[in-house]
Amino acid sequence: MLNQRCQLISRRGYLAGSGATVALPFLESLAMPNAALAGKAISGGSRSSEPTTASPRLVCMGVSLSMYPGEWNPKQTGRDYAAPKLIEPLEDLRDDFTLISNADHPGVTGGHKGTPAFLSGVYKPERVGQSIVIRNQVTFDQLAARALGNETRFQSLQLGASSVGVADSLSWDEKGIPMPTTTDPLEIYRRLFVDDADPAKTARDIMMGRSVLQLVNADAKELARELSKTDQARLDQYLTSVQDIEAGIRRQLQWLKTPKPGVPPITDRATNYHENLDLILELTALALQTDSSRVVSVALPGKGMPIEVGDARVNDYHGQSHHGKDPEVIQKLVEIERLHTQSLAKFLHRLKSTPTNEGNLLDCTQVLFGSGLGNASSHSNRDLPVLVAGGGFRHGSHVKLREGTPLCNVFVTMMQKLGMEMDSFAGSNGTVNEFMGA
Repeated sequence: MLNQRCQLISRRGYLAGSGATVALPFLESLAMPNAALAGKAISGGSRSSEPTTASPRLVCMGVSLSMYPGEWNPKQTGRDYAAPKLIEPLEDLRDDFTLISNADHPGVTGGHKGTPAFLSGVYKPERVGQSIVIRNQVTFDQLAARALGNETRFQSLQLGASSVGVADSLSWDEKGIPMPTTTDPLEIYRRLFVDDADPAKTARDIMMGRSVLQLVNADAKELARELSKTDQARLDQYLTSVQDIEAGIRRQLQWLKTPKPGVPPITDRATNYHENLDLILELTALALQTDSSRVVSVALPGKGMPIEVGDARVNDYHGQSHHGKDPEVIQKLVEIERLHTQSLAKFLHRLKSTPTNEGNLLDCTQVLFGSGLGNASSHSNRDLPVLVAGGGFRHGSHVKLREGTPLCNVFVTMMQKLGMEMDSFAGSNGTVNEFMGA
């Protein structure tokens, strides 16, 4: 039976067992001509086309409260810059990303208004009665989703490290409406990797320590016998990653009402901010690896789950971002923001260590990290923090653009690299192709 199943499985197929299914990553041993695969899959529906594993992907990470400029922007340009404290966690990935300074959204002013404008370059407040409603423009990730997402289960995914309000929303549709953001790893896990008749029971099983992978374990062992050694290693790495996520979810649930010494229990949140962010990013990597989605946005708001820095717990670091140049407050802010870049570094390493048939997952995935707010303390929207990693660009440098260069120029370059025929976007007046080798 397993041999028949292997003959029908595509690289976007599934392992099935006891009513549950788990998506598979690309496995060369199971690759077959499109004609043989058309309309066939092990479970979970059918897909008629078989894209190349090098299909471009896009991940946009937006930090609501920016990154402290004094420890983000290197003083030197080019390849030989000294890494500031916020870039240090990324030091061993230097050749995989480009730092860009002096990028702005020239038409956006007023501090935190820049946060929802990060990926659109536009902020359009509109008065409705006594209230102000934000009417944004479609964001560049959603334009990319239209181009890249027609062959995937999810055209795009909008995720968050913690609770995300309208003012922290990254992705906006063509009607100028913020797209809903999911912040619960268990919900994301079920949406991406579990297809069963009773998702509530699946959730209970995970909470009780029963892995979904146990349900498909027999088929996984049979399938492994049909694979090359390289693909066996890939399958093992992938299934281990899924197990790690399940363990992380269980760890969150165990701490839900368990107080730490001298600290009240978290009664409405399952974990701290960066543990949740790391799980969200691991799920993002698996979504890209299984081609469940090629476009993902991840919001890093300034409040919600507690942030643990050393022995301290901060529930909302908005106060630290408004440091008033107080050295002690700045030090705490930098410690918090270093946790952001540590999570980014783990994510980039994860993509880089995931092989495809033409390199690794980071090679074909553009990762944008930054903010629409340049300096939270002064509410400046100038000189936005911008980092672009992966995606096949020429990296390794700190690029200082001409003062006032629209960030949308960077977006145009990124969209062109994604294969989109775009010459302009929002307030762009050119590209940055000359700096990134697009």
